[in-house]
Amino acid sequence: MFKKGSAFKSEIAKETGISVVTVNALVKQLVEEHVLLEGKHVQQSLGRPAIIYHFNYEQQLFLLLSIQETFTIAQRNLMIVGKIVNLSGKINYEEEFSFKDPTLKGLLSIINHFLLLDYRIDKIGISLPGKIFNGVVLSSWDNLFNQWNLEQAISEITSIPVFIQNDAHLLTIGYTILSALNKNETIVGIFYPENSMPGITIYSNGSLIEGSKHLAGEAKFLPHLINTSEPIVGMTLVDSLIKILAIYNVVIAPDSFVISADSVSNDLIIHKVTESAILSKQINKPHLLFIQNFQKSLDTGLRWLVTKNSTYRI
Repeated sequence: MFKKGSAFKSEIAKETGISVVTVNALVKQLVEEHVLLEGKHVQQSLGRPAIIYHFNYEQQLFLLLSIQETFTIAQRNLMIVGKIVNLSGKINYEEEFSFKDPTLKGLLSIINHFLLLDYRIDKIGISLPGKIFNGVVLSSWDNLFNQWNLEQAISEITSIPVFIQNDAHLLTIGYTILSALNKNETIVGIFYPENSMPGITIYSNGSLIEGSKHLAGEAKFLPHLINTSEPIVGMTLVDSLIKILAIYNVVIAPDSFVISADSVSNDLIIHKVTESAILSKQINKPHLLFIQNFQKSLDTGLRWLVTKNSTYRI
């Protein structure tokens, strides 16, 4: 019912193989628990009108927060995009906040703002431009969140379960869900914003590979980037991306690369890959996939984050 949305009792019995008697009892219980909603009598193609039942997507609501980079007059800043969504991903409420002066107190204030709204939040999912381990941020955007004990701080203002994950990981996983990619494949995701350091994701056989202390894919520590202090833009960014592709194509040998690098064209990346002397010699020839809708992929990744250990995993 979660995937189908609506059905008659007879359809539930047919598709599950459960007896009609058992389905009658089960549906009654699920209606009482507000998992299903009783609809109208609807005339079927055969027989008498029957009641149609609808899955109650409002039975759980999630607060999804993404800390994102934004540009204002050639200046890099942060913002927080907040959404309250139901089990189907329908947005019940959304609001954006400037986060140009990031503080833990400021983040907690924004979270509390959403919690004070007239919605019963079941879980909170947070997309972070950084890496977190045991609740503590170890590496982050311009090192601004380093050593923030996020999980402990949030637990002091709410008992709602909180799930925090790296933005590149959520972006990649969200894209694989939206594109219905084969879960048996190995995917390497590369999120490379302009004037910023890239984030890399390794997603194989439906599992996220995070490494020791969840630091796998923290690309700013790669040899060609670790001492970089100048802004990375244009062809410099593309050249860096080609180096990353060459490294991960050998180390991981993915079926596909999923790339988000909005500041450069996809055609330019493909052209540079084609003319790369190193990539042309490598045996593995992965597909190059490009994220077209950043926010939708990120939101889908956040929904995966808050549902991945539940019956309603997307």
